[in-house]
Amino acid sequence: MEVSENIREIADLWLDGAPLSQSDLRAAKSLAARLGTFEGVRPFSAVVQSLLEHVSRPDFDLKQVCNVIELDPALASRILRIANSAAYRAMGPCASVGQAVVRIGASNVSGLAMAMSAMALFRDLGGVGRRIRDHSAGTAVVARELAMSLGCVSLAPKAFLAGLLHDIGKLLIIQTGDQAYADLAAREMVPSSVHLKELSMFGFDHAMLGAHVLRSWQIPEPIPQLIAWHHQTKNERSCAPPMAKVLDLLRLADVVDWLLGQGCPADSPWVARLAAGPDGVRAGLSVETLPSLWGALRSIREEALHVFG
Repeated sequence: MEVSENIREIADLWLDGAPLSQSDLRAAKSLAARLGTFEGVRPFSAVVQSLLEHVSRPDFDLKQVCNVIELDPALASRILRIANSAAYRAMGPCASVGQAVVRIGASNVSGLAMAMSAMALFRDLGGVGRRIRDHSAGTAVVARELAMSLGCVSLAPKAFLAGLLHDIGKLLIIQTGDQAYADLAAREMVPSSVHLKELSMFGFDHAMLGAHVLRSWQIPEPIPQLIAWHHQTKNERSCAPPMAKVLDLLRLADVVDWLLGQGCPADSPWVARLAAGPDGVRAGLSVETLPSLWGALRSIREEALHVFG
């Protein structure tokens, strides 16, 4: 396949020097050809860009961060809702943006702001976009809850943000108006099987495409890398710890959210198989642990659909 030098350089960048596969090149080429308007564009408002600039400074002032957030009432309201949701709730309610930023963490708030801005770009086509966004929100809170429950507290913010953005490649493909893909995305399929259909249709999957776009938007690592790898097995590409654990949590949450959306009960064989599978074992789950968390995961997910809806 002939690939322009520009596309090769872009693909090489987001793969961090790993050997380029034909799928990688097709994803990069497709992005440039069909979604060129997104190339190099950071889909963030002036407020979000200012927030990112403030938080990137090692000596940033928390009050200034709060002042920036309050310039966008919709963003401030959403952050307050998230801070008061079951995923982040502590002893009492947050009554101010300042309290919300302290609870969530300034750098985590900036990541949330980026993710919400990116998700807001996409039009909802026949309800498919809404379904993908709901699944993304559910995956995010499930990944965070699993991290917290399994003693991986420091990894919870990365797991949350990766969950929120893991299917952005699907939204990008839908925006091209490909009806066959919209029909595919509308089906109630196990998340771990959709990318195989995409590879057959396009020669690349939504994970590769999503990672490429996030890199072009300058979303900091390791989020793009996690997105790129969330449907690839460990022996295909290496992932250094502790990000390997985040990858396991993301893969688990991806399927857990789908099972919860199907009304799957805690004693389902699906739940037992997921806990006993490679990702579950590496994450520290057991056939007893996951069912015991099922009720809490269901409640957190249901609330997240309202918070992010």
